[in-house]
Amino acid sequence: MGVRDKEIIEERFGRLWTGPESIEIGDRIFTLRAIQRAFGLDDGDVIGIDLRALPDGRYAYRYYDGDDRRIVVFVFDRDLDIVEEHRAHIAEWLGDEYHKSGMIAFIPEDLLMMLRKKLSGGGDPSA
Repeated sequence: MGVRDKEIIEERFGRLWTGPESIEIGDRIFTLRAIQRAFGLDDGDVIGIDLRALPDGRYAYRYYDGDDRRIVVFVFDRDLDIVEEHRAHIAEWLGDEYHKSGMIAFIPEDLLMMLRKKLSGGGDPSA
């Protein structure tokens, strides 16, 4: 794992938070929360990022795993069977700001807010 994992996540699935928060799979609409429950990820340290319908008839669910401090992508089929998984540490996106974040690194919502601010060009994400 490392920089290559971050590149795979961005190149294949787009920038974080650029996918929709719900997708149609078969005759059902799944929200981020519904997919999270379907995969048994109801832990408070799991925060959904976005979803993607992929060209090959598969789907992607991106989320932040606060326990690992990693951005995770599950690629799954219409039966919700996971066929691929990709993980990259959030420090791959935040760089030095991650190491300077102190206690924020242990608060998933705050760390993601810091990342969103950086990705949106909002200046110093630790400010």
